[in-house]
Amino acid sequence: MNAANYITLFFLAFVFVFSAGCKKTPKGNSYLPKSKGGMVGKSNLLANNNSGKIAPQDQVVSREGNIGEISGLEGFENLLIDRDVFAAQTVYFGFDLTEPGLEDSDKMTAVADALSNNPKNKILVEGHCDERGTEEYNRALGERRALAIRDILVEKGISPKRIRTITFGEDRPADPNLTETAYRLNRRGEFVLLTPKPGT
Repeated sequence: MNAANYITLFFLAFVFVFSAGCKKTPKGNSYLPKSKGGMVGKSNLLANNNSGKIAPQDQVVSREGNIGEISGLEGFENLLIDRDVFAAQTVYFGFDLTEPGLEDSDKMTAVADALSNNPKNKILVEGHCDERGTEEYNRALGERRALAIRDILVEKGISPKRIRTITFGEDRPADPNLTETAYRLNRRGEFVLLTPKPGT
């Protein structure tokens, strides 16, 4: 074997080893909150729920319970959580954007109208991201998305005292697949209705 063949063989081996070593594998999704279970914005006081689960409909937000705890926030304790009533009003965002699209304006108007018609009800706005970007960046992005929705609800006449926001970043994907369609579904803001327990 001559020198040219050795050089060619060495080059091919180098390319193979380099490409195998640099191959990126998709980052796995975390379906439950990671270290802090959702970080809250500047005016948001929803703390980590110890179970790591999303509270289903008719669960109660309580200081004592482990479904969801709101600390230091008068008027948001002992409320029933309903994740279904506004499911169709989920707001979606473009890649790396913090303002909802104009196509979702009617959804936010519907939420504002429902809150206006039921002054005892309150709302939690969740901000979510797709999995691209660092965990810290996505938590901040989710916070900005939730706060942007809150500001729109306030512009539509809802008192900010009735609204809280929380960010889950990339931790709770609506679709765990690594496709553009999944990413689009994961860049969202969700509304969680909080209602008084009967008799209160």
